[in-house]
Amino acid sequence: MATACLHFKLAGFVGRGERYHFTQSEITATNGARYHDHDYHEIFWVERGRGRHVLNGEALALGPGQLFLIHPDDRHSVSGDDEHPLGIVNVAFPSQTWRKLRMRYFANEQDPFNLPAGRRRWPVEARLHEALVHWRERLTAPARPQLAIDGFLMDLPERLRNTDVGGSVSIVPDWLSHARVEISKPGNFSGGTRSFARLAGRSPAHVARETVRCLGVTPTDLVNSARMDFAARQLSTTPRPILEVMLDCGLNNLSHFYALFRDRFGVSPRRYRLQAHSTVLG
Repeated sequence: MATACLHFKLAGFVGRGERYHFTQSEITATNGARYHDHDYHEIFWVERGRGRHVLNGEALALGPGQLFLIHPDDRHSVSGDDEHPLGIVNVAFPSQTWRKLRMRYFANEQDPFNLPAGRRRWPVEARLHEALVHWRERLTAPARPQLAIDGFLMDLPERLRNTDVGGSVSIVPDWLSHARVEISKPGNFSGGTRSFARLAGRSPAHVARETVRCLGVTPTDLVNSARMDFAARQLSTTPRPILEVMLDCGLNNLSHFYALFRDRFGVSPRRYRLQAHSTVLG
């Protein structure tokens, strides 16, 4: 007997004046999305928990570290686990929005939404994760403006091009997903990789192995990325001395700090600050 399929319309989710639907959901075994198709494009990624995704009749295990592209012809359902609820970020937007952007900026490239269903699942590696964290904050804008969804969709193809499309997706353990989020906080990254292991609740050696296996980077890479992102925010928004910012990052060698910052942003901390505060006079 065929599974009944619901049909969702974007108009039922967006408010007046909103250009897309954005939600961060916790899904258990009983409150998931039933088997459905829809009249819009959709992107979702898993940040924590466990679950099951049925896409066009094929069942896949869900866990942290997975991103999916869904087009209107797809039929799918998502269910979670009562003991380990799924934490999912979902972005739904008019198909016309994607078509216009694609024709303007990516007309000569393959449309990732038109790949076979089995190849529209991406592993969320470190660089892609950083981008998703950034856009997750931008997409929460109350008015759900066109600028936010356009920026997200223009940035995403470049991120996906540098990721193993349809490749083997390692489900990131909950403890590692938690540590990766928490290490971005100043009170944590200042403690370096020891803090990362403490947040993970595992031995440093085990954390190092699993971080490389699941994320393709080392704990040191994650910690230093969090430190440099914090430093960049401080340099661009405050007048605090560079030495003071460095110490807040948990570092005590100015040459090392400069090398890490230049590797991350391509310029020195001083040049970055000057560029951030430059003024164009007409």
